[in-house]
Order: sequence, then structure tokens, then C-alpha cells
Amino acid sequence: MYCTQCGKKINEEALFCPFCGAEQRQKNTDKPEVAEEGEAKVDIPEENIEEETSSYKAEDEQNNAEESEKIEDETNSVGKEAEDTSEEKTDDKSKGSNKEESKHNWDSWRALLGPFYYFQEGLWKKGLLLLSAIFLASSALFNMFPQTSFIWIFLILYIAVFEYMPRKDIERKKQNDEIMWKELPPFFNKDIVAIVAIVVSVLVLFISIDSAGRSRLEKNAEPVVTDILQDNYGLDYTCNDVNITEEYDNNNYRAAATLDDNSVIHVNIETYSGNSGNFNVQVPYEEAYLL
Repeated sequence: MYCTQCGKKINEEALFCPFCGAEQRQKNTDKPEVAEEGEAKVDIPEENIEEETSSYKAEDEQNNAEESEKIEDETNSVGKEAEDTSEEKTDDKSKGSNKEESKHNWDSWRALLGPFYYFQEGLWKKGLLLLSAIFLASSALFNMFPQTSFIWIFLILYIAVFEYMPRKDIERKKQNDEIMWKELPPFFNKDIVAIVAIVVSVLVLFISIDSAGRSRLEKNAEPVVTDILQDNYGLDYTCNDVNITEEYDNNNYRAAATLDDNSVIHVNIETYSGNSGNFNVQVPYEEAYLL
């Protein structure tokens, strides 16, 4: 119901408008009609107006109190839902952490059984090429540092490669169905290439190990030749270089020893069980006599 004088919305039971004090002669629910300018206003006793105003204020206060209680209940409900969500996220994080830990442990196994894991996932060509690269890199490093243990060089490269690469390659296979690295030419995707690569790398590996073993034997024989010449023959010579020239059976070698005056003598070297660290050097008398 709207006031017939000022047009504001009032209670349907109100006899007077609490805003302008105009008497309400009839109820209406339609849009109010504002009194014309010339229409006279009805005087309303102030007591009735105050009673109406107090009644509306009390009703408004009650409505405000109900709304406050409703808002408080909703706030508590939202807070409870937030706590439940927080607990669920904490549980999810804990489960995710456990999964990551188990995944890391599985990665460690892949580092040890890398090529077999590639075979299992259908990426055997990638596995063979990686293993070939490890063999070739190990061979090169072992020839550069012959005094270093080949096993340590190989293991460090092997674990480093197969700890990192399988995760990336499996992920690329799932996302792009990649069987061979797209950075390489299509030529490498042929089966025969992977097989040839592993065969060649193994041959190079054995040749490198043998060459590095000889280099180590030659290096270790130099001070021994010097000691034999000085202690056994009383000659003041120093051996600067030993170069194996011929290999006999049963790990016996013939070598040329270069002395500090650039003279060359021939010596015999014998290793025990193929161990370049356990050997015997013989300087024939006729060689020493010529000096």
C-alpha cells in the first residue's frame, strides 16, 4: 500500500502515513497517486504519528535482528565448509607427497635398469642409442684419463643418463606418441641403425679399454726401466717413454724404451692375469751393453 499524499510505501493497516502524516482514507496496492497541489492536507495528531512511527521502528529492528541471525548462520556454515575443504586439501597433499616419494623410488630403479625399462615401454631404439652413447663417451673419457677406473666413469654416466631421460621420454610418448626423438633425422628411427650403433659402440669400448690398459702399462713401466738401468747395470740413464711394439702370448709384450739421450732400447714386459698394475720388466743384457 502506498501513501495517497507522498507516495511512499506504508503498512496496509496504517491509518496515517508515518512519513508525511496524511490520513489514509482507503487501501490501495496500485501505484500511488500524489495529491494535487491544491488539495488540502489533513492534520493528524502527533500522538498517533509517534505511535505509528514507533511501531514501524520496532518492526524494522526485529527484521534487522532476524537478518543478522541469518547472516551469522550462513557465515558459520561457510566457515565450516572452508575447514572441511582445507582438511580435504591437506589429505590430498599428503597422498600426493606419498605418490611422489614412491615415484622417486621407482626412478632410482629405472636408473639401474634403464635399458630394460625402455624395452618394456616399447622405446627399445631409444634405449639402445642411449646405451651406445654412454659406451662411446666412457671410452673417450677413459682414453683421456687412463689412470681413472673405467667402471666408475661408466657408472656415473649410466646413472646420470638413465635417471633423467626415461621420465622425459615416457612423458613425450604419452603426449605426442613419440617413438624416436624428433630432433634427430628420420634415419635414426630405423631398427638397423639402433642395432648397428650398439654393436659398434661395444667394439669401440673393448678397443678403448685395451688401448687404455696398454697406455697405463707403458706409463707404469717407465720408472721400472730407469731403476733397472741404474741399479742393475749402473748406468746413469732415465727412461722418458715406453711404447709397446709387439704382443706375445700369455700377456707378454715387447716394447721400445726411449732414454733421456734419445737412445732407444728394447725391453720385455710381462703382466700377470692381464693386470696392468701387476707386471715385470726385463732389460736384456745385450741392450744395456750397447749403451
